[in-house]
Amino acid sequence: MADESAAWNLTDAQWAAVCARARRDALDDGAYVRAAPDPATGRPGLDFYATPLNAPPGWRYPFLESIPDTSRLGASIGRAWHDPATGLVQLEVILPAAAQALRADYESGAADLDYVAYEQAVDQAVRGTPADEAWLRREFARLLSLAPP
Repeated sequence: MADESAAWNLTDAQWAAVCARARRDALDDGAYVRAAPDPATGRPGLDFYATPLNAPPGWRYPFLESIPDTSRLGASIGRAWHDPATGLVQLEVILPAAAQALRADYESGAADLDYVAYEQAVDQAVRGTPADEAWLRREFARLLSLAPP
C-alpha cells in the first residue's frame, strides 16, 4: 500500500489510471470515490465520500449527500486533484455536512454566535479535523494501491 503520509507525485498516465480505477467502484467497503472534473480547471479530479461503514474517527455529522452513480447516501470528505505541471497530487478536506450542521444550529438559535463568529466557525468546520485529513490520505493511498501501475 502507498504511504499515507507521502506526497504523491504521479505522471499524467498514472493519474489517468487512478481516475479510471475510481470509475470502477474501487472502494466499496463503505468509502466511495468518484471521478469528477475539477470545478476550477475542468481537469479530472476525485471526490471522496464516507458512509457509516467507513467514516473518519469522531465523525458526528449525518450521511445525507447522494453519492453519484449509486443509490447510497454518504458524506463528502474531500477531493484530490493532479497538477500536471509538477505531477503532485493535492488533497483537500471539504465537509459540506459540517457547514450544514452549523447553519441549522445558527438558524435555529441553538448556536449563540454573531454572524462573523458563525462565518469563522463554518470556515473552520468545513476544513475538518486531523482525523478527517488522515481518513482522506488513507483512502487515497488505498485507491492508489488498487490502480494499475
